[in-house]
Amino acid sequence: MREFTLSKRINLNIFHKELYIIFLVLCTSCSKEIEIDTRGFNQQIVVNSIFHPGKPFSFDFSFTQIPTNAFNKINDSIYVLLYEDNRKIFETKILADSLITDIYPQCGSSYQLKVHVEGFDTVYACDTVPSVPNIVDAYFIGPISIDEYGTQTAQYGISFSDPVLTRNYYEFNWGYFYESKITDPVLLNEGDIPYNPTTYFFSDELFNGKIYKMSINYGLPSKTNPSIVLRATSRNYYLYQKNLTRHLFTQQTQDIGVGAFIYKAEVQPMWSNIINGVGVFAGYAQTYPYYFREKIN
Repeated sequence: MREFTLSKRINLNIFHKELYIIFLVLCTSCSKEIEIDTRGFNQQIVVNSIFHPGKPFSFDFSFTQIPTNAFNKINDSIYVLLYEDNRKIFETKILADSLITDIYPQCGSSYQLKVHVEGFDTVYACDTVPSVPNIVDAYFIGPISIDEYGTQTAQYGISFSDPVLTRNYYEFNWGYFYESKITDPVLLNEGDIPYNPTTYFFSDELFNGKIYKMSINYGLPSKTNPSIVLRATSRNYYLYQKNLTRHLFTQQTQDIGVGAFIYKAEVQPMWSNIINGVGVFAGYAQTYPYYFREKIN
């Protein structure tokens, strides 16, 4: 009986080694070099600017690139025009790939951007800065439970009022809630949680014109007075963040063993509101840090 068992183990080890060799051969034999035809590649201007009233307008410029090329800087002069509510407020020509102005965005204003580089179509973009959101209350109750590892859990709640008649968009970052279990219906309705967002962004689709109380359960605060900053964002900013979250998630790889890696999902296209180019021009307004009060359960 021992001889049979030993012989069986030896045969199984040989079988596993053969499978490993076959797997490596298949992996190497399935890869081949491909040629990329770039003759039809249409190079475009890239403009990126996220703005809010707390800092002046800034811009980054570049060209789109093909996968075989390095980052493509603009080496020609860039003509930049900026308008506030259809009134020109800034004009310059630069020989650089970035620009920081002394113009601060204003809540409730709309902004229009024009960028021109010789030999390319003029780039256009527009967006607005919403009003600062109104936080009604922020509190935490704890501890409300203890998990199997002895970790105490608290409940954090934030209430804010939503303007009526318009679709509004929000974002907040509670850094210490990154690994929390999300049960809030508004956040679940967005469908972003499976993509591991670093911030939470959402619309008022489920609470338009009302005061909404959002709650999340997580560990007790690590400091006496935890705080939150809530942003009211434009639709362009909201869509940019949703697409960026999915795009970054698909760029991550997972180990499937034997040194092989695969991407988690299909690469997602990025949102762009730049006409005749690509990139983002989007605004938001945010509250000052609002401190949670401890609420007695």
